[in-house]
Amino acid sequence: MKERLDLREDILRIIAAHSGAIGQGAINLLLRKQGVLISMPTVGRRLQELEFEGFVAKAGIEGRVLTDRGRHALKRFDAEARLRVSGAALLDTLRRGDRKHLLDLLAARRVIEAEAAALAATHVSPNAIAKMDGILSRQAAGVARGETGLEEDIAFHREIARASRNEVLCSLVALLRQHRRYNLIVNSIRAAVGSRMVVDHARILAALKARDPHAARAAMDRHLRTLAADLNRYLGRWSPDGGVRGR
Repeated sequence: MKERLDLREDILRIIAAHSGAIGQGAINLLLRKQGVLISMPTVGRRLQELEFEGFVAKAGIEGRVLTDRGRHALKRFDAEARLRVSGAALLDTLRRGDRKHLLDLLAARRVIEAEAAALAATHVSPNAIAKMDGILSRQAAGVARGETGLEEDIAFHREIARASRNEVLCSLVALLRQHRRYNLIVNSIRAAVGSRMVVDHARILAALKARDPHAARAAMDRHLRTLAADLNRYLGRWSPDGGVRGR
């Protein structure tokens, strides 16, 4: 038997699966059959919360039924579950460090971040522009001192994702930059091509300032295509068999 602190999804699914109204006692029994150990008063409180939020409605003395809002909530729960599964699969892929998967990662970044840049050009605020200007100023100064600018690179791309106002794209951009080995390799590449990275970023920011979605998408795509070419050449020199050695 297990205990659940949040029964909302479980209760909504039980009500949705029932052909008519269902009462508190029947819901509690079905929860127990599913291995969810919970008291009747707790089920009652959760039902009251769901009713207050408009997810369920009373149907006479027989119990409660699902509302349209409740059905939409279940669809959202399903979408979130699919995203969690996809995220787990993506993280498993990112743990692999061979050339193909690193290049696949960059291809995914191109698709996701080019779209994020286009959306950001439409939605970006003056405050976000000011943040990006500050990031690129720090990056240019760091690169001039011989630093790689990787920290600012990550911050700049995440700021663009935030400016897109698309939470899914923002989450994906953050997820794709959590790959430790990828970041270490990019760090090494940037030691050689740091100045060009600053120029690439300046072009992307110029397109955002101009509120030009097409130019922003193209600038981001060109930036990541160039990085993919650098990465491919770098890995070819580093490991003759095409794999990344070490951790």
